Amino acid sequence: MGIGGGHTDRSSMEERGPEGNLAPTIPGKPIRVGLVIGQLTRGGAERQLYELVRGVDRDRYRCAVYCLSEDLEPYGEMIAGAGVTVTALSRSRGLDLRRVLTLARCARRDRLDIVHSFLVHASGYAWPAQRLAGVPRLITSARNCRTAGPVRDWIIRQAFRHSDAIVCNGHAVSDFVAHQYGAPASRCHVIHNGVDLSRFSPRDPARDRGNGAGPTIITVGRLVPQKDIPLFLEAAALLLQDHPAARFMVVGEGPLGSELRARALALGVAESVSFLGERPDIPDLMRRADVFWLTSAWEGLPNVLLEAQASALPIVTLDAGAAREIVDHGRTGFVVPDRDPAAVAAHTRRLLGAPDEARAMGLAGREAAERAFSLAAMVKATERLWDAVCLSVGRRGPA
Repeated sequence: MGIGGGHTDRSSMEERGPEGNLAPTIPGKPIRVGLVIGQLTRGGAERQLYELVRGVDRDRYRCAVYCLSEDLEPYGEMIAGAGVTVTALSRSRGLDLRRVLTLARCARRDRLDIVHSFLVHASGYAWPAQRLAGVPRLITSARNCRTAGPVRDWIIRQAFRHSDAIVCNGHAVSDFVAHQYGAPASRCHVIHNGVDLSRFSPRDPARDRGNGAGPTIITVGRLVPQKDIPLFLEAAALLLQDHPAARFMVVGEGPLGSELRARALALGVAESVSFLGERPDIPDLMRRADVFWLTSAWEGLPNVLLEAQASALPIVTLDAGAAREIVDHGRTGFVVPDRDPAAVAAHTRRLLGAPDEARAMGLAGREAAERAFSLAAMVKATERLWDAVCLSVGRRGPA
């Protein structure tokens, strides 16, 4: 199943080497990149893929997206609307050889120069499909610090061994895949996620963030075990002891919704916590908040932290994945080493008790987002990697 798209072919392009220097021109041949992902539902990796394909230099790169399921909302249509072809493959349970064969046929049909899997799960399909299709180059990715189980881990290890490059969205993720999967450090390339600095922005200082009400704490994420919303609720119960007017927003949907509402009721915080579901106005909600909490048990490089920083919110986060690469402890927020609701509440009390300090932390976070986590930087770093992989001499064998 395909959705719209395609780019205008051009007669020539310039390629940049890994340091950004101009490399020899390949006349009339854009680099054809096939990006493989499991689904295109609402999520951080899916957003990054959308921002990447709509931001690349279309004179020099021809992108196509292959989704390993028919779960395409909302980003499938958005990517197609950006002029990029999306091909959806039917999903079945477990590892599916038919999807490998279908993906290989698509890669051969589209005469790809690079197969680039965008998540660890997708790498298990991209590696054999790339080999079967005879595509010259393979780039795999790791975007979180989480294993997938014995069988999938073995497949992922093979995919990493046969990759020309492995994209990691944080140094913590790079360290994880090197330790867990034996991925060669020389093939791991850290490309941090980017945030849309025009979409997420600080509130107008002339407006009262709380409209005269108590402070507001926000989190954004799916209601799944990974996000540990019970910890959010436990910390909320502790903070309410000192700040009874505080309000808490949980933005996102997921299978634990009913269970979490019951937990809020049991903790006595149900009247102070709003479960808002999925919302299209997250930037506006961020601007209405005073502090952002991330209570995840595990992560890669969390997009929501970048969005909170771009919104000039001070952050209190668990030390999950690459959170420390975003939050400068004591300068742009606080990083809590362990699952400790009392520490989350204590850091937030400090922020609420020192509004000038909290405001300064938020602005320092915004500056960090502008300096290190722009979408343009993410796109350019990916383009340089594509160039470097295509210009490498010979076929890289397994490690």
